[in-house]
Amino acid sequence: MNDIFNSTVIRRISKRMIACSCLSHWRRAVAGVSVAVWLAGSGCADRDTVHVRLHARPPSTQGLLHLEVIAQVAGNQNGLRYKWFAAAGGCNPQETDKPATLFKFADGGMRDRVSVEVWRDSRIVGRSELEVKLDELQAQLATVEQLTKDFQIEITTIPPYEPQGGADTRAAIAGKVGGALAQGHSVVLYARASEVWYVQPIAYASHPVRPDNTWTSWTHTGSSYAAFLVRPGFEPVPRLDVLPKVGGYVLARTVVEGTRQQGPP
Repeated sequence: MNDIFNSTVIRRISKRMIACSCLSHWRRAVAGVSVAVWLAGSGCADRDTVHVRLHARPPSTQGLLHLEVIAQVAGNQNGLRYKWFAAAGGCNPQETDKPATLFKFADGGMRDRVSVEVWRDSRIVGRSELEVKLDELQAQLATVEQLTKDFQIEITTIPPYEPQGGADTRAAIAGKVGGALAQGHSVVLYARASEVWYVQPIAYASHPVRPDNTWTSWTHTGSSYAAFLVRPGFEPVPRLDVLPKVGGYVLARTVVEGTRQQGPP
């Protein structure tokens, strides 16, 4: 029986078991190397990828239909470029080196989706998108703002430059208006004297627009003169430190300096 256990067959089986055991250890080692290589590759990809988050705010110098869209970027920001898209509106500029663009809603649109692709060299390394919308008040104001762009007013006869002005002064002033005027639109005038604006020529005065879209009046003199095209119902304030802006009852405005007298040659 001892001879049986010491036979050649037993030795061959043992050698095969040892070989299988070595092969198993080799496979696990190779698998470990493969995992290590994969992890190293994914680590490189992670270092190149950036995380992007968009947010929007009203710009300081544009109309109500505009939003400044800004990308907050976390990660390596060297060599990044940004490509901007909108579902219905527009982005200007559409491709930037800086993480911001100016978005404008499409005419009549109150909702949209702004998205950005972040590129480094020839690869996209980040993406993000943002839902944007107008509330009803903004939409109404934007409509009024768009309508007021169709109106103009101009002073064609400019009174003289007399900074002190005064009740005893008098000069002619005239001008013209443009746009789709409705019945009841009128012109309100102001003259600036001693750093204050006074309605002209008397308190609460307004001036009708003629059929040929011109207007005329007289005014006390000052250093500067302002003319406003207004809707029915506008109530001029007799004295102002700051002139009203376009919007609401005010459809258009213009401000000019008085005509300076030229001295002797």
